[in-house]
Amino acid sequence: MTVEEICKWLEASKFKDGARLPSVRTVAERFSTSTCTVFRAYRKLIEAKKAYGEHGNGYFWGAAKVAVPEPLVHEQVVERLERLLQEDWKSGRFSTDAPLPTIKELCMQYETSVGSMRRTLEKLRAEGILARRGRGRFYFRTVQAQKAKEILLVMRSNPTGDFYCLGDRELEFMQKVYAEAEKRELRVHVLGYHEDSGKFLDSAGKAVLPETFRDAFGAILSTMLVFKPNRLFMLFARTRFPISVWWEHPLSEIPRALKKEPRYAFFNLAFGEFPGRSVGRFLRERGCMNVAYISPYHLSSWSVDRLNGLKKSGLHVFEAVDAERASPFEFSKEPPAFFEEVVARLAASAPQDVDAWVVVNDEVGCALHRMFLRGELARPPYVVSFDNTVDSYRIRLDSFKFNLDTLAEQSVFHIVSPGVTLYARDDFRELSGRVVEK
Repeated sequence: MTVEEICKWLEASKFKDGARLPSVRTVAERFSTSTCTVFRAYRKLIEAKKAYGEHGNGYFWGAAKVAVPEPLVHEQVVERLERLLQEDWKSGRFSTDAPLPTIKELCMQYETSVGSMRRTLEKLRAEGILARRGRGRFYFRTVQAQKAKEILLVMRSNPTGDFYCLGDRELEFMQKVYAEAEKRELRVHVLGYHEDSGKFLDSAGKAVLPETFRDAFGAILSTMLVFKPNRLFMLFARTRFPISVWWEHPLSEIPRALKKEPRYAFFNLAFGEFPGRSVGRFLRERGCMNVAYISPYHLSSWSVDRLNGLKKSGLHVFEAVDAERASPFEFSKEPPAFFEEVVARLAASAPQDVDAWVVVNDEVGCALHRMFLRGELARPPYVVSFDNTVDSYRIRLDSFKFNLDTLAEQSVFHIVSPGVTLYARDDFRELSGRVVEK
């Protein structure tokens, strides 16, 4: 079945304007053709203004709807400046242990007047977020207790209490938490959490309870590969100190009661649509508008979210995805060559005329790189990935870097100064990242 034949079939089907067209996969299965061919047919109809697509919602017959502009909502100057300050807080541009830039520098940065900037900063000082000594520069208020000098860092462990690292991100996070604590002259006590037994273990493999650490005045919990985090939270029910949570699960699964509890701060590093939106903006700046998204883990919410983020950034995205598995760990049960076979099949389905490939993580990017070197796949004009692992530097793969620096800094700061933040009280603390070009 050719592109022209599919177009003729759709035109002969007499769809009414606004009617949803069959999905790309459905048409491909009906005519025993590739999804790539169907995708090109739909693009041809769109270019002819006979059909239109809605990101995340499919294809429809007829001319694209004319969007009715929403009435402009006037944003007050102080509201705008607070929003810009929050964006820089999320990106880690402001350090929690150093003064803010001078008012003059902030005025230049945000293109505002001295009076407006001063009113914004004074408002935040009145809310207890900022402090100032005399006429000096503003800084984030610290409310650390004088006597307590230790924080707990909880990471998953094996039955003997040893931490086992399955990726660069966990080890780097641990190192950065130690560095942030050292800046504030704090000790870090690492506890292993063995999920199968539901116990905390010290480095000697001895079971311990978090409330027995009398010198600890806060805890940082990692939920990476902790599959039942609610059970972990229950073990901290007897504590009263602030807790920072590195949340590595879908955003919808955050316990509502804990999200509203002031002593808890949930930080999102990698989930949600913002990584895809960021990569989408980066690609648009490079002039890339038509991309293929390659993911063998599309059963997972994080793969779906990254795809939706790309679409919402305004890109035209071809979906080369496999929804049989949700994580790299599921491939460990298969023969080593099986992973590359799946990735090769997805890559082969991508149109040849796209501007770039976006791959779901560096592991997939490395597999594609090996196929390029062996001559098994034609290299696209550009490839970008997610995770920014050590391997991405080895093969010079541009990759989205999740903001571990800010995660560690703000996790420690929440313990030192609970409630001092530019986020609203029950906001999910979503930390922005960036693409690292190599």
